[in-house]
Amino acid sequence: MKLVLPPSAIAVLCALTMASPVSGLDARARVVADGELISEDRHRVVPRHIVPSRVARVRTSPAIPAVIAPARLPVPTNAACLFESSSFKGAYICLPVGDHATLPVGWNDRATAVLVAPDLAVDFFADANLSGATATVTATEGQLSRLGMAARASSMRVRTLATTSPGALTSKTEAARFLIQATYGPSAAEIDLVSRIGPDAWLEQQFTTPPRDSHWTYVVERRGPIGCTTCNAQYINATMESFWDQAVRGPDQLRQRMVFALSQIFVVSTVNSAVEIQQDAHASYLDMLSRNAFGNFRTLLEDVTLHPTMAHYLSHFGNEKEDPVTGRIPDENYAREVMQLFSIGLWELNPDGTRRKDTQGRDIPSYGQDDVMGLARVLTGWSWHGSGTTESHWRGWAGNAGGASWNRRMQLYPQYHSTSEKRFLGVTIPPGTNGTESLRLALDRLHNHPNTGPFISEQLIKRFVTSNPSPAYVARVAATFADNGRGVRGDLQAVLRAVLMDTEARRPDTRNAEASGRLREPMVRFGHWMRAFNARAANNSFQIWNLEDPVSSIGQNPLRSPSVFNWYRPGYAPPGEIQQRQMVAPEFQITHETTVTGYANFVVNVVERGFGWGDSAIRADYAAERALASSPTALVDQLNLVLTGGRLSGVNRQLVIDAVAAVPVADAAGRVHTAVALTMLSPDFQVQK
Repeated sequence: MKLVLPPSAIAVLCALTMASPVSGLDARARVVADGELISEDRHRVVPRHIVPSRVARVRTSPAIPAVIAPARLPVPTNAACLFESSSFKGAYICLPVGDHATLPVGWNDRATAVLVAPDLAVDFFADANLSGATATVTATEGQLSRLGMAARASSMRVRTLATTSPGALTSKTEAARFLIQATYGPSAAEIDLVSRIGPDAWLEQQFTTPPRDSHWTYVVERRGPIGCTTCNAQYINATMESFWDQAVRGPDQLRQRMVFALSQIFVVSTVNSAVEIQQDAHASYLDMLSRNAFGNFRTLLEDVTLHPTMAHYLSHFGNEKEDPVTGRIPDENYAREVMQLFSIGLWELNPDGTRRKDTQGRDIPSYGQDDVMGLARVLTGWSWHGSGTTESHWRGWAGNAGGASWNRRMQLYPQYHSTSEKRFLGVTIPPGTNGTESLRLALDRLHNHPNTGPFISEQLIKRFVTSNPSPAYVARVAATFADNGRGVRGDLQAVLRAVLMDTEARRPDTRNAEASGRLREPMVRFGHWMRAFNARAANNSFQIWNLEDPVSSIGQNPLRSPSVFNWYRPGYAPPGEIQQRQMVAPEFQITHETTVTGYANFVVNVVERGFGWGDSAIRADYAAERALASSPTALVDQLNLVLTGGRLSGVNRQLVIDAVAAVPVADAAGRVHTAVALTMLSPDFQVQK
């Protein structure tokens, strides 16, 4: 069946092109109820079909003083009130911050508006025990709005926005939002899980969940997915298959997203490199990142430095000491990049990630050429791991079990290591110091440098939550990097928890801030489609080998970053409003007219036909969605929750509903394909808030 978009769908397809993280969301307060939004005109209420409460007890509350806002609305002080009228008349119940109450039968028929004091939020719950959260109402930036009450609930609680809602106090929309940040995209079942146990408990589970497989086993030992009967994965394609197998099917979703984030900081690539076709090299490197995802940054930095894949990519593999006779000097490539990209950055930083200034108000460089030269001498004398240190071992000709192994750390060859004095970043390594000790001192200096905490913390915030974190957000995460609360520096598990559980990541009102959020990478959007709809191939593999064509695909492919600077620079700002406001939007460096068109073509085709062909075609399971196809509203609202975390604007939501309704009701598949494709093309899906 060919997917034919009706005129209304074509209209929304034309409208849903490119979105900016600093544009779009209504800054007024709104209701989010299990993925359903009040329409933007605030008059048409989207119904939810949930059995009304049968709880009849109401806690009494003290009288709440009120003042009159400039808009002539009664603003409760440190409280929230339900009103019988949409004109905010006839107060039904008011609760002060920190209080909660059960709601009697029929409350939703009487209370038609809610008013929330600035900096507060109201959570509504399915039962009287404050569990099964169904909606959250906030007052954004002190602006009060009329809100039709669509949610059916049995109890409510008033809290400050700084108070997170752990455990059962997590609404489905907030659960979906959290999972969109922390995974390759949630399924409905995963949203239900997090709404029951809360983000904190989910993190604890994820920190102890092992990978389903190793890339080395898939690529080198088994040469195919778990359980394969015809196991013939080969070339660099095998590593790409393994990447997607773990990204989509892995139960350790947080680890997989962390691996992806780390791979965009500690970049190796098959493009224009010495490891262009070595599938075993990249499989081993991905496994190394996976092992270190929740470990210590100091260990990660050493493992990256001594990994033969990185050493080949940035050319410190087989790096020889200086020779004054021939004029040879050590290779400086990795010495420069390990400082610039992997640890301290280009400029001296304050603890909040802002740049320090000299007495003339100028940025202060964090290192100079002398530092690069000194560190380059440290990085001499490292080559293949082997049973000896002869020249044959050095060059990988002999003595290495199975040949030159990509799956083992490099070892030191003392005869090639510089024993001269080494000075860099204020550290002096005395002459005659051996290579192992020199490397330890160098990596300790980078790990303990005051820049490293804020530099790495900001990079991780940008990869998971928002492109423009506030200095205070960076400072809080950097403080956790400096000390995890138990005197340990560089605890990446604690850092990742701080990134995802910070108030700027979890507060509902931050969704409405113009500067919040980030453009989602094309690879993550594609992964979300596969995870949301349990996409699988008959042969149980993910033969996804080439996605980088910007005309017919998504313009981004695993292991194919164009340079060590990743697909995009972390400080990239597209011309226009973002640049004028001195903000950044890194992912827009690979987003332009061609990629937007290519992505639209890709989505429309993949949603209907899947990806690939024959037994390797990866196709979605839309059974749950087809069951909702007779009701365009129910179908779109379910997709709104799973794909956007309840972010579809009222206008876009109605456009998609109308497009679905234009497809004959007998064509359930066509309705589902239309709804999924248009939702994935919306800025509400492409921009994470």
